Amino acid sequence: MRSGNPIIRLHRWIGRSLQSKLVLAIGVLLILVSGLLLALVSGVYQSRLIMEHSRASMQINRLLQAALENAMLKRDIPGLQSILEDMGDQPKIARIMILNPEFKVRFSSDPENMNMSLDGEAFVKALKSQAPQSQFVQSDSFGEVLRSINPVRNQELCAVCHGSISDYPVNGLLVVDYQAQMIRQEAKSSALIFGALAFLVILAVCLGVWYALVRLVVAPLAEVEKATQALSKGQFDTVIKVKGSDEIARLVHSFNLMSERLQQSLVQLRQSESFLQALIDSIPDGIRVIDHNFRILKANTAYCDQVEQPMEQVLGSLCYQSSHNRDTQCAHTMVCCPVVDLCLNGGTAMIAQDMHISAKGREIFVEVSSARVDVVVDGEMVPCVVESIRNLDEKAKISQQQRLSEIGLLAAGVAHEIYNPLSSIDLGLTALQSDLKANNPEKALAYFELIRSEIQNCIKITNSLLLLSAPTGQTMDLIELGDVVPQVLSLLHYEAEQTGVTIKLDTLESTRILGSNSDIRMLAINLAMNAIHAMPEGGVLTVSTYRDNGEIVLQVTDTGVGIAPTNLGNIFMPFWSRRADNSIGRGLGLSIVKAILDRNGAKIEVESTLGKGSQFSVRFPDADIEVQDD
Repeated sequence: MRSGNPIIRLHRWIGRSLQSKLVLAIGVLLILVSGLLLALVSGVYQSRLIMEHSRASMQINRLLQAALENAMLKRDIPGLQSILEDMGDQPKIARIMILNPEFKVRFSSDPENMNMSLDGEAFVKALKSQAPQSQFVQSDSFGEVLRSINPVRNQELCAVCHGSISDYPVNGLLVVDYQAQMIRQEAKSSALIFGALAFLVILAVCLGVWYALVRLVVAPLAEVEKATQALSKGQFDTVIKVKGSDEIARLVHSFNLMSERLQQSLVQLRQSESFLQALIDSIPDGIRVIDHNFRILKANTAYCDQVEQPMEQVLGSLCYQSSHNRDTQCAHTMVCCPVVDLCLNGGTAMIAQDMHISAKGREIFVEVSSARVDVVVDGEMVPCVVESIRNLDEKAKISQQQRLSEIGLLAAGVAHEIYNPLSSIDLGLTALQSDLKANNPEKALAYFELIRSEIQNCIKITNSLLLLSAPTGQTMDLIELGDVVPQVLSLLHYEAEQTGVTIKLDTLESTRILGSNSDIRMLAINLAMNAIHAMPEGGVLTVSTYRDNGEIVLQVTDTGVGIAPTNLGNIFMPFWSRRADNSIGRGLGLSIVKAILDRNGAKIEVESTLGKGSQFSVRFPDADIEVQDD
């Protein structure tokens, strides 16, 4: 609805257009300057007009003074009075008076003024200076008048009556009052004419300036404005034709250059965004970026696969809707919410476990590693959370696959260990068959004992392999290292023989620990195999167990190539491998050892010397001491 206030409408009209602003500014400036100039010109003109009137009045006064002096010399008093009355009847003259040196009216065109005493600085000044005076004064009878005062000097012919010239230099004052109203009216009329002419000049200048502004400024700027609007709508290929070489032309050139650079920056930005998306898509864990309003800004394909949603549905959705199928925010007092803890409460990083629900209702147990980052969104820096979401079910599956892969490497040794007892059993059965045919039962019984012993060896090897391949236990078992370590090392006899490695075992009895049976067996296998690979030319592998300050120590020592000091900090990193025998490794053996240590509350110490070998000491809490303490 339009406002009825014309001032408001005018203000809005001015604000919408640069053209109206410039024309208004120039018009107001011209009006102010012209008004000031008109006032100065009018003042000067009026002053000049008054001066001209004053000069004309002085000339009239001189003529009148000459006529009056002539009449006075002839002592023609009636003639003198007649002259005053005739002159007083003139249209522009209000009255004429002759004053004596005491400023008393002796003669006047108006008989009522006779013998009147007048005073004023102009009379005194004219009498003393003996020079004509002229000024505007206010009269009781005639209003404002231009009063012209001429001193009547004493002459030799007048000295007879008026005294000597030296004593009486001035005989009197001739005063002529001219009507000032006509002079003022003439000045005002001239001022009005000047004002009208100035208005026409201002109007002509404004029209000329308006036309020049439209052609030279407004029209080119309108093209720039149109191009800017197109640029704001994403049309980065917008170009304006450059005309001339003035400031606006340079502005247009700069705009075209800016548009070109914006287009290049947009291409680079899209390439960077594609690279970033490809980079996070290459990460196997789910990745998503969430702002402080719980809205997902970015995600990778692994996360979309986890929640079984397309990327278009994930981006822009609320995090609790996407991963928890909730319509309301998760109660942060009941769960660990990274957005609340990091964005709203000022945290920096956190790791928590959670359960996500896919779009198909599948429950996914995840480990969420979160960190706070500040991201520019719509030109404003806002706190956000980057989440790395690891599928624990998938992690457990990969871990078990790795364990089975490592066991597969033992297949040749296990086959060799089983092959020898089976060969003995076969020979024993053949001999037993011959003895039975020969009816020699005593010797047959001896072969039965041999066969039973070899079968027990096969069972032990098979049990060791089964225990090693079992999944990680959820509960802790009481494990006797003195029994477990020999069983595990028995699987490596073939591997050691092939590389010329001698295994020495030095275990102490009653070295019991609490842990996962399969984890401890895998720990011993990985440490032993790592030592064998470190001795490509053969050597001695010593595995021992002992007590030390309330701890059970499993120590694995080799006489291999050793580890460089610069590499000691990297040996437990996943996928880092430097095998001395040049065999292909995945670099996961010692990283699995580190994970097993963390799960079972143990710690490891490593000492190594290049060219001499390495020693790994794993320290477990002594289960017997813990039981006694309890």
